[in-house]
Amino acid sequence: MTKKNSKLKEFNKQIFRDYKKSIKHAVFDETLTLYILRPIAFVFVKLLYPTSITPNQVSLMNIIVGIISGYFFSRGTVTSFVIGGSLYFLCMVLDCVDGMIARLKNSGTAVGRIIDGFADYIVGISVYVGMGIGFEKGLINLDFLPINHWWVIVIAAVSHSLHCMLVDYYRAEFMAYGLDQSTSTREEKKKFVAELNKIKHLQDKLLDKVLIAFYLGYSRIQLFHTDEKVEYDRKTYYNSNKLLIRLWFWIGHVPGAFIIVISAILVRPIIFFIYTIGLANIYMIILWIIQVKTNKKILINNKSL
Repeated sequence: MTKKNSKLKEFNKQIFRDYKKSIKHAVFDETLTLYILRPIAFVFVKLLYPTSITPNQVSLMNIIVGIISGYFFSRGTVTSFVIGGSLYFLCMVLDCVDGMIARLKNSGTAVGRIIDGFADYIVGISVYVGMGIGFEKGLINLDFLPINHWWVIVIAAVSHSLHCMLVDYYRAEFMAYGLDQSTSTREEKKKFVAELNKIKHLQDKLLDKVLIAFYLGYSRIQLFHTDEKVEYDRKTYYNSNKLLIRLWFWIGHVPGAFIIVISAILVRPIIFFIYTIGLANIYMIILWIIQVKTNKKILINNKSL
């Protein structure tokens, strides 16, 4: 092997090591994120890594691009919808970049995770409101809608949010009970309450206090959340839920966002409405029923041992 080939091989190995370090455990990632968004995001990571740009600053970039995307959606033309959808795809990539840089630099924080989630909501609101305003212009055909488009937008937004909340919840539970690599949603909430009590008298932690309070408020509206402590056998929980968590990922934030991007670029909003309000909700209800029955079965089996 020549010296040049040896250097190239070592360079490729280093790239692979950096990529592997920058991503989550594969089981934590939605399928589309793992196989489409993260490889693209890694290009941005390698460009930004040598700079002083922080993960939180990348989250701020994400918010700015999301607001610009919403603006283009609000223009209501075919061209602006294509641009808005393309910018929303960029937001999805940037949403991966901040976490990947944090893992690569080992600079992630609990508040940083909240900022990342907060950015997702700002971007989502911008895009949904932008689409609503854009549809108001009447340049995109919505004759197929039986009611005013604003009602449909609200129903779609609520549906998408509920899908994301359920996926986030069951992912956290799987990490805690199936992999023992994190705390459950209930224990995570306790950690943030303790952190808020710790910094509540510090003047320079105002932003952290606001973000933690926002997160705790968000956790309270999770209708499926329970404050009862539940104990599962880890191996049984993992084996019973490893397929279910993969199935949940298909109605998470990323698939819903991909549908928005595809329907915007094709200028076919009917794709977005049918998926978000129809197919994804039916899928969610069926999967939730299976999930509840599965977890109850695990508890019954534990008690019988």
